[in-house]
Amino acid sequence: MMFGRFSSQIFSLKASLAFQKGNIQETIDLLGKAYKTGKAKASVVSTYGYMLLKYGKLEEAIKIFTEQLSSSTLSDTDRFNVQSNYALALWKNGQLDDAISLLEKVIAKFKNTNIYGSLGYLYNLKGNLEKALSFNLEAYDYNSTNGIILDNLGETYYLLDDFENAQRVFKELMTLNPKFPEAYYDYALVYEKTGDKEKCIEYLKKAMQYKPNYLSAITAEDIEDRLKKME
Repeated sequence: MMFGRFSSQIFSLKASLAFQKGNIQETIDLLGKAYKTGKAKASVVSTYGYMLLKYGKLEEAIKIFTEQLSSSTLSDTDRFNVQSNYALALWKNGQLDDAISLLEKVIAKFKNTNIYGSLGYLYNLKGNLEKALSFNLEAYDYNSTNGIILDNLGETYYLLDDFENAQRVFKELMTLNPKFPEAYYDYALVYEKTGDKEKCIEYLKKAMQYKPNYLSAITAEDIEDRLKKME
């Protein structure tokens, strides 16, 4: 038992180091080894499931999350974190309403930046823009320096054709030097709507510098197609 726990800790540490170096597949493999010891902490297993999901292993991720949620030993905090990850898997599995419902239940009892970011985006995706705006303003009050939250709010304003507020929020977002493509793509769309073709192209090119993953709101093809349209 002690050996299994020790092995899990070693694999988890190595996974953390691999992630810091940007070695994604190695990170996933090491987290998988930690998981297979049967002694990994709940947070490590949840991270493993999330990494599987983020890089396109949907069925494997769902298996991990459902297995965790059936456990009676999870702390409340761990359970809420697993549920928030599972909600993302539900969305990618075509169950948007179920994903939103689960996140709404979680955030009623437990709040953190990741949950605000996930639910805010799903509200935008659902198209209930009044609800999305109210929630994303609440998220902004909770954490006004998180890139995902700012992107969600800017996108909500964009979808509401409120380009003045969208510009204001995206300008704020740009000061954070975000490292995900949606930030620049969404800002480019605002410039497209306001008739600034040059700025639109500039931000689309910036978006192309960041590789979308399975949980990204856009694909590389979306960016390329929009850029071809504008050039």
